[in-house]
Amino acid sequence: FIFSTDFLVPTKSLKGIKSVLLVFPHADDEVLHTGGINRLLSQQGSKITLVVLTKGEKGTPNAHFDAKLKAIRTQEAKDAAKIQGITKLIQEDFGDGELTNKKAQLKKYIEGVLKEVKPDLVITYDQAGLYGHEDHVATSEVVTELIKDSYKSISLWYVSFPKRLLAMATLPEHMAKDPEFKKKRVNPNIKVFIGWNIIPTIQAVYVYKSQYDSFRNSVPMKPIPLWFFYSMWLWEYFHVEN
Repeated sequence: FIFSTDFLVPTKSLKGIKSVLLVFPHADDEVLHTGGINRLLSQQGSKITLVVLTKGEKGTPNAHFDAKLKAIRTQEAKDAAKIQGITKLIQEDFGDGELTNKKAQLKKYIEGVLKEVKPDLVITYDQAGLYGHEDHVATSEVVTELIKDSYKSISLWYVSFPKRLLAMATLPEHMAKDPEFKKKRVNPNIKVFIGWNIIPTIQAVYVYKSQYDSFRNSVPMKPIPLWFFYSMWLWEYFHVEN
């Protein structure tokens, strides 16, 4: 717990946030980064809209296409959203691994969602995509451009991790096409205390059975249960960009 917590990062309150838009390329991205604050926001009556841009058909250990994953991950996302208290789940099918080539289409679509939802806050990946995944990067680039150019009144948060947590994790950085992606990675400048909400967050993580091996491979000391590691992360970290 002490090792995984960065006490130098100031704690942020969620009070006053009435509507949040989460934009991620794959089902499970949200629970790993915002599962706790989703519960907190739900408890205070905030509206939470989650947009998942793909069906995750390449969510295999070697990133190969598996058509069966579309239906599996779609249902997993629905079940996990209920646990997290997400108000509205929107699942699109822009193609897993294809977002880089569809930025214009994505921009038009996400702008339409922004106009409909009218969020106070948007949360997505930073422009490093955490570990350089092209879908993560493309999502961040499109959302960032929209917020900074046309929706400056909306707050933009990037999901983030303390350096010690990143050093401890084993991320699939082999998926990165840009060898310099780490230079775009941002450090957290706020954290949110989620407390007991880590328990339903862990429950939601376990809903994503199709991705369990990926979760398991990201943490050290494989014989120790996955829930044990997640139970120590009582804060969720973000970088306030806008």
